Amino acid sequence: MKILVIGATGLTGTHLLKHLLEEGHEVTAFVRDPVKLSIQHAHLKTVQGEARDAASLSRAIAGQDAVMSAFGPRSLKKDDLQEVFMRNLVSAMTLNGVKRLINLSAMGAGDSYSGAPAIMRWVILPFFLGEMFADKNRGEVHLFSSSIDYTNVRPGRLTNGPARGGVKASLDYTGLKPIMSREDLACFMIAQLGNSQWIRKSPLIGY
Repeated sequence: MKILVIGATGLTGTHLLKHLLEEGHEVTAFVRDPVKLSIQHAHLKTVQGEARDAASLSRAIAGQDAVMSAFGPRSLKKDDLQEVFMRNLVSAMTLNGVKRLINLSAMGAGDSYSGAPAIMRWVILPFFLGEMFADKNRGEVHLFSSSIDYTNVRPGRLTNGPARGGVKASLDYTGLKPIMSREDLACFMIAQLGNSQWIRKSPLIGY
């Protein structure tokens, strides 16, 4: 498949690139600063662009089979970056006829807030991550109202340890611990390219 990876220089994005290339996909990395991309491969090309630049997103998406976004916030302050990015992404995918999106969200976003761990609802979100999640939630409104075949992945706390497998997914937190490695997250996201179970859903994932 021809796959565009957004957020390719981040911690999760790097794992996405590595495993997609190992599986033989043709990968395009959408990055602000190509110098920060440490991976080189015959099947990897780089497109420079900005999340707020709709034209650069559209150029990168043209001709792709699917998009994988590991785009994350750059600040915990009040912002509209994630909302603007998602609006631009939805528009670009619709314009170019690209239907499949695997999007990285977070546990506690949207309708997963009420079932989130108590420390997240009572401490982390209201005192530390409230503005970031508000921006993320506004962005997801654009996604959910689109016709895109998205899978909106919501992991719990992420670690930098190696993949160990055994990832569990649920829509209501049933049977999973809210923690996992970024490499396992990347592997789960890639597996969704060939899986229709979670299309137009927001699975919570953990161990």
